[in-house]
Amino acid sequence: MRRRAVLSAPPLVAAGLLSPLAFGCGCGCGGLIHPPSALAISATTMTGKTRPDLGVVLVDQVSQQGQTLSADLVVAGGLICSVAFDSKWKLAEGGYYDVEANTRDGEAAFLQRVALPKGSTLDSLPAKWFTSAVLGVDGRYGAYGAPVDGKVIADATSSGKRLVDISFTSLSPGGAESARKAVVSAVQPAGSTDALLLVAGASAARWKKSGAEADARAAAQSLRVVGTRKTALAPEAPSDYRFGKTTGPSSMKSRNDGPDYSKYAADDAD
Repeated sequence: MRRRAVLSAPPLVAAGLLSPLAFGCGCGCGGLIHPPSALAISATTMTGKTRPDLGVVLVDQVSQQGQTLSADLVVAGGLICSVAFDSKWKLAEGGYYDVEANTRDGEAAFLQRVALPKGSTLDSLPAKWFTSAVLGVDGRYGAYGAPVDGKVIADATSSGKRLVDISFTSLSPGGAESARKAVVSAVQPAGSTDALLLVAGASAARWKKSGAEADARAAAQSLRVVGTRKTALAPEAPSDYRFGKTTGPSSMKSRNDGPDYSKYAADDAD
């Protein structure tokens, strides 16, 4: 009965995009079902967009000095890892982002923490592991559905760093597709079973024409672990300095919403 009730709900209510009003249970009895409070509207669901889960647990604010972005985050193994990378792109601010530099034209370089499979090292992982880690529905590009057509273009290891070139297609709210390319750089902090991934990418149209590829590769190559220190913190949400704080703005501007890549779809057709 409960499953029938959920399926008979108006689509926008079932998706959590409208306030939870009562609706028919669908069994013909004329009764009403009141959706649970989890469906209530929120700042991050007003546009149907949810915040990506990149596994990043910050102990302090991200900083940018010149072109260098620095962050301290909790990783497995009882460690706080100080990580940095260089980018000419501007530090992204707001509740939607963890550690990211981006542009108004859709270029972005962002950090992601991923647990390595038991007994694995960066060198031993198949290249497709990186596409699976980056292109999930909970990832940076999965706000409107998991990216499709993920492909590995190149794969190399240098000085303990794994560099994987990928291409994929992200989706927009209306289903429009946007072809994109990225370089995934991965390092493993000593003493941790986590990998830190820097994903630097842009629309396929801007990859060559606008010099985005060179900027993305420079950012990916610059990813580095500055140092680590012991901590009692676990890489879980309550350890994040932002935990329990509102991510909304003082006004109604959608500071929680990330970029809409559908506006770059037209460029991809050029």
